[in-house]
Amino acid sequence: MESSTAFVPYIKAVGRGEKLKRDLTYDEAYDALRLILNREATDAQIGAFLIAQRVKGEAVDEIQGFINAARAEFIQSAQPKIDGLLDLAVPYDGKAKTAQLAPAIALILAAAGVPVILHGDENIPTKSGITPGAILAKLGVRTDGNVAFASQMIETVGIGFISAKQYIPAWHALTPIRHQFGLRTVMNTVEKLFNPFNAPYQVSGFFHANYIERIRGTQSGLKTSWIVQGEEGSIEMAAGRRTRIYAIDAENDVILDPADVGLPTRERLSLPPELDAHVEVTTAVLQNNPSPATEQALYTVGTILSLLGKAENVADGFAHARNLVEQGKASQKLEQARRVA
Repeated sequence: MESSTAFVPYIKAVGRGEKLKRDLTYDEAYDALRLILNREATDAQIGAFLIAQRVKGEAVDEIQGFINAARAEFIQSAQPKIDGLLDLAVPYDGKAKTAQLAPAIALILAAAGVPVILHGDENIPTKSGITPGAILAKLGVRTDGNVAFASQMIETVGIGFISAKQYIPAWHALTPIRHQFGLRTVMNTVEKLFNPFNAPYQVSGFFHANYIERIRGTQSGLKTSWIVQGEEGSIEMAAGRRTRIYAIDAENDVILDPADVGLPTRERLSLPPELDAHVEVTTAVLQNNPSPATEQALYTVGTILSLLGKAENVADGFAHARNLVEQGKASQKLEQARRVA
């Protein structure tokens, strides 16, 4: 493939020296991603752009331009016929050190009457960790279905999963290029915020506070959204330390104190990046086996129920989540999901 002259100005904009580099405008970012996903930029150009932008630091207009270009021109989206859908937006590169609890959290939320869409991919750098899709597949839930299938799952069970390979294949095709960098890029941020099923509500996970402050306005729930400063940049809310939840507007931020729900002691849920270990933990949570993982999952569910107005406060949401698990409602959701084929 010949070098794209149309893409060169974008590399120059973000990659010049300290005094000359600049942020892309929204329109430039939109066009840059369009050229990348249409493969009108070479692999070398894509790599140079992504690394230069990482060094510069992503701007809000850039992230917004990337998200909207993908949503408008490349994402195969859906609009499930169900009210109150929640986009549970977790890192596509998964978990490498701590428990991946997103599937258990999603199933408990579904049992509570909150429909959930999970989306992701596999073998995404830099962590290439354990993902919700891998856990669900190991548990017998179909995760390779197309957009229509995932939409049907949401409508019939209350939980669905869609792979980037299915809903945005042009993005998925860039995975081999991403592996050549050895670094996070803006793609790790943007993919979490695609909201492929146009959910009115979104809870996403990031970690670094300064970065979150910069991107809070890029959240993409159609009605409202929140960013959790969670474990490994995901949505799990830890015991024993305060967790900040960033709303679209700072005045609506929430600071959680786990002592309020009886979880004052820090419990580190260290797990190796071995799928069977994470599947075992997920099963244990759904079966209400007493453990720090169960408490963390219930705490996260309770908080989300409170954010969505489904519980009066976090403590009530936490208690409701526990009741659902004790009654076997979350396990029943898993069985229902397994039967959809």
